[in-house]
Amino acid sequence: MYCGRNKTALQSQRQIAQAMMALLRVKPYAQITISELCKEAGISRQTFYTLFTSRENVMVFTLQAGECETPEISLPEPEPSRQAALGWLCRGYSEYILQNRDLIKLLVDNRIDYLLYDSFFEAMYDCECFLSGAEPCLRSYAASFYAGGIACVARRYAQEGCTTTIDGLKAMLLTLLSGELFCEPDR
Repeated sequence: MYCGRNKTALQSQRQIAQAMMALLRVKPYAQITISELCKEAGISRQTFYTLFTSRENVMVFTLQAGECETPEISLPEPEPSRQAALGWLCRGYSEYILQNRDLIKLLVDNRIDYLLYDSFFEAMYDCECFLSGAEPCLRSYAASFYAGGIACVARRYAQEGCTTTIDGLKAMLLTLLSGELFCEPDR
């Protein structure tokens, strides 16, 4: 995927992403061809392949920078408690899920919601504040675990009709990701 700063190329990337979203709203992902995507975007195949490697690559761009922004997971305090950090992470992703529910629904309906996991994993792992003191291997597994959990909740949210509130999603994510369900209840 093109990652430069050329304004014309960046505009073409946005046009392709918008064309992909327009096509996804009227037909299944599996039936969208590169030729059709180029025609819808008003660009040549050569331009397409200069900017992207595949339709999947367009969807990754859409998730990361085109149609929506990756959740902001930077922490509000210099040294937050573990619970506060997890709460902040859950709140950010809850907001992301609600703000992008139409896109998430399209991903789920087209069985390409695994791209959501990939996007979440990259956002967490690339964020310097995410478990900054942990060993790289543990940090990688943690990013994978949290990205998987959040992506699965996003998928279930889309499958059930997108009705939960931000606070409801945050509470659910916090309960699931904190391990609270495995704790013995107070007696």
